[in-house]
Amino acid sequence: MRNAKWGRGMSMLCRCTAVLVVVVVVAFLCNRMYAGEQAGSLQRAKPPVWSQDVLDEFFVDAREQLVGERPAKRSEAAATKSPAGQGSVAAPAAETGDAARWSKVISGDALAAEVKQLAATLRDPLANPAKFKSGGYKACRAAFNELAVLFAVIAEYDGDVRWQEDAPALRDALARAARNCKTGTDQTFAEGAGLRTQLDDLIRGERLGGKPQPPPERWSDLADRSLLMARMEAALQEGISPALSSARDFSRKAVDVQQHAEVLAMLAMMIDREEFDYWDDETFQQHSSDLRSASRELSRAAADGDYEAARAAAGQASQSCSACHEGYRG
Repeated sequence: MRNAKWGRGMSMLCRCTAVLVVVVVVAFLCNRMYAGEQAGSLQRAKPPVWSQDVLDEFFVDAREQLVGERPAKRSEAAATKSPAGQGSVAAPAAETGDAARWSKVISGDALAAEVKQLAATLRDPLANPAKFKSGGYKACRAAFNELAVLFAVIAEYDGDVRWQEDAPALRDALARAARNCKTGTDQTFAEGAGLRTQLDDLIRGERLGGKPQPPPERWSDLADRSLLMARMEAALQEGISPALSSARDFSRKAVDVQQHAEVLAMLAMMIDREEFDYWDDETFQQHSSDLRSASRELSRAAADGDYEAARAAAGQASQSCSACHEGYRG
């Protein structure tokens, strides 16, 4: 009898314990659900809406306002020393004009940025054969012409730069495409579309695997001088001048001004190369040298964010171009 009562007592205790466990679990789950509902129904403060005047006080990208060039890598700095450690190695023999190396005229970043911008301009005129034949071939010719020069510079660049191994083959292919794009045909469209694809692949980081090519025998065969001059004028009139209309515009577009100035200096140095028209004319060489000097000053002023210095340098560059146009055309 005592064992039976003890068994019934234990059975009752087990049932009570089980019920208690269920109650605790249900209460816990209910509490979690209630907490979730409460969290979802919380009224949070809306983010502030700033006026344009407030937003204008901040830079879109603060990195664009950094002053000066990037510090050279230790390996590059060591490479510029002579074996005895006495000073820098002499400039390459291929330098022209004021004997500046390409890296002293245009940065590797500016070269890459210009290539990317020109590659983007090819999409519309090469969208289909009809657009290309109805006038798009002219835009392609100008873009290919400058791209050929850019990759020629990249091929012999003396500092850090992208795409150097593929540059010689692209240089020659782009120069050929620029010559062929004087007319819009199915053949020139196919050639241009193929080059646009190669450029897009290159920019995405792919290697093209082109064979090594020798330097151009005549630099004048590389690009049409009149198209380069038109690009230089556009850099001044459409890129630099509008950005200098006010100190506020300049502060926003200083990076663009610096790129235009470096491209301008590079092209001024390029048209001094052998066999371009007037390349051995002393007066023309002086105009070109003056333009390079003014463009460098403009690039430095843009890097420093110095509006007044930038305006002065741009004025000097414009005067050099005007003086050249008075005596030379084409």
